[in-house]
Amino acid sequence: MSRATGRLHELGVNEPTPVQLAAIPEVLKGGNIAIQSYTGSGKTLAYLLPVLSRAIQLAEAEFEALFKAKRVHEAGQVQAIVVVPSRELAMQIVRVAQGLLPPEAKGTVQQCIGGANPGRQADALKANKPVLVVGTPGRLAELSRAGRLQTHNCPILVLDEVDQLLAPQFREEMTRLTQHVGKRVTPQRQTVIVSATLTPKVLTASQGWCPDPERMFVSVQQRQHAPSPGPGTGQERWGWDAAARTAVASSSAGGVGTSDMIPEMPPQLDHTFIMTNRRHRVDTLRRCIHALDAQRVLVFMNFQQRLQDTQAKLGASGMKVGALHGDMDKAQRQSTMAAFRRGDFRALIVSDVAARGLDFEKCDAVFNLELPSDAAHYAHRAGRTGRIGRQGTVVSLVETNERFVVDKLAKRLNVRIPEAEVAGGRYMLVPEGKLDWSEVRRGS
Repeated sequence: MSRATGRLHELGVNEPTPVQLAAIPEVLKGGNIAIQSYTGSGKTLAYLLPVLSRAIQLAEAEFEALFKAKRVHEAGQVQAIVVVPSRELAMQIVRVAQGLLPPEAKGTVQQCIGGANPGRQADALKANKPVLVVGTPGRLAELSRAGRLQTHNCPILVLDEVDQLLAPQFREEMTRLTQHVGKRVTPQRQTVIVSATLTPKVLTASQGWCPDPERMFVSVQQRQHAPSPGPGTGQERWGWDAAARTAVASSSAGGVGTSDMIPEMPPQLDHTFIMTNRRHRVDTLRRCIHALDAQRVLVFMNFQQRLQDTQAKLGASGMKVGALHGDMDKAQRQSTMAAFRRGDFRALIVSDVAARGLDFEKCDAVFNLELPSDAAHYAHRAGRTGRIGRQGTVVSLVETNERFVVDKLAKRLNVRIPEAEVAGGRYMLVPEGKLDWSEVRRGS
């Protein structure tokens, strides 16, 4: 395990979260695992660290066996494949995986995603002989059909955001991948499925991909009842209740089998809404960002064509703003996300393409410039802030005729969403006056 964990402290990871404590030992055992935990709880590292560690160990064993048989030229089998529904999530996972490795070993992790040159990706697979490949269903299936990605002997398959991967648009590609990956592995490949929302319907639908998994679940309630931090620590301590390792129902944005379930969100989020009109919405957003002194925010919109207008209006006020949308190619998306992580942009305007899985560690706040279509989308947008125990703020800007939607969201999500306003450069609750987040959290 030490090979994969050597740089954890450099990455700022000093203590495992509950889902990591539970999942890592089980994944290392090699059996099928189903992991569910709320957005921002550390699921990616919970599977990625042990999978990468196992993949390296398997690669070393393969090399030693072939060396003894004087067939070392045959070494270089892919040992683990991670399938995700979006290019952004794939790039993020590759970034995390490569961050766990020394610089000279980064070629052992390869991404295969749409929007990039497939020939170059195939050449990189041949040249680097990676042990871990991360990609989207379409590109992975394309490379598999062409014989450029050898999957029959791959012993580990991870399906991240599995409820999304069950969607009809991925059916043909997922059928190929799940039937071909590990086809020649004996006794069977290890399959890990991961999501914030592993409902009974999702588990049933994915049974053919991941038979009889060990189920793990970490809930928000466990965090809320975790022991208080010791004096002077400045950090919350997270507990783990082994009795909670059972499948439960919640919801997902756009996933399969989740529309009637209630999603969980990180408990350390503060939710409010502000009344405004469409003409002044962007200006209200700007004033909110300044009043909250938020240095890094995500701004969600429903329609891609309006992103650039909003970006231009905020930029005209002197704010550094970026945008992330579906028309950008891989290099543009990667560059934009890297710039936001560095702090080059104070605001990043996004469509729901960024609501699932992306981890912007230092995101101070999420703004719904346009309300999400349902509670599940709200939950996944909100989960982009308040990551791994940090505080986060979620603000929705609404018109008068949208006020009832906020009430429905609050009821559905079982959270309080009070009204706030910006006046004199201050962000305040209405009508209580001074914003008191402790009162908001108590629901008083």
